[in-house]
Amino acid sequence: MPTTLIFGGSGKVARQLTRQLVSQSHTVHSIIRNPTQVSEIQSLGAKPIVQSVEESSVSQLASTIKQVSPEVVVWSAGAGGGNPERTKTVDEEGAIKSFDACTEAGVKRYIIVSAVDVRDRNKNSYPEWYDEESKKRSDSVWDRIGVYMEAKLRADRNLRTQNGHRELKYTIVRPGGLSNEPGTGKVAAGKVGLGTMVSREDVATVVVECIKNDGTIGLAFDVVGGETPIQQAVKEVVDSHVDTFEGQY
Repeated sequence: MPTTLIFGGSGKVARQLTRQLVSQSHTVHSIIRNPTQVSEIQSLGAKPIVQSVEESSVSQLASTIKQVSPEVVVWSAGAGGGNPERTKTVDEEGAIKSFDACTEAGVKRYIIVSAVDVRDRNKNSYPEWYDEESKKRSDSVWDRIGVYMEAKLRADRNLRTQNGHRELKYTIVRPGGLSNEPGTGKVAAGKVGLGTMVSREDVATVVVECIKNDGTIGLAFDVVGGETPIQQAVKEVVDSHVDTFEGQY
């Protein structure tokens, strides 16, 4: 029975992911910050671990990972973007600690839920596949939540550029605007525009598919609402070796 450890297990995408993995006979351990959420996580079929990523050291996180001994670690934690200080300590520094903790614990497979349009805007104007509407949406997103986007950029850049010594088998999943609508089982993935919302349930399904498809290792790809069945969409990303973070950091 495969074992998965989720950082940020109380989040909406993480809860959807937990449901799906449990239904597919995974053992799911879920790191949460708030002890009042224990019963909710248990009701999803996961085994909650109350631990603050912000307050824990790399070694303390590694100790937790070693105890769980997962085949895959999923980062789906976030501070919510409201508090700039917590955005830095969770979305950037917390994520980086989790990279190092996985290395210390000897766990290689790592999937991070990032965000579409995370990029170094000083390096390029816009990705070449953006249409005018996507460019406008990009500017709007960065105006509203630029601190969050910068934190994600620093974390994702660190994951990629420092992997020579970590040697993680990572995948970066970059969803667009999220909705709580029921999943359709279909998305658009790869080099896509920013215009279509994607359900959290479908994002979770994409993560499950990445766990199943080792061809996603080393890739970063965008996911928005679309009409391609998720398994096929991920396969097409793999077959074309699409990487939407390359050249953007």
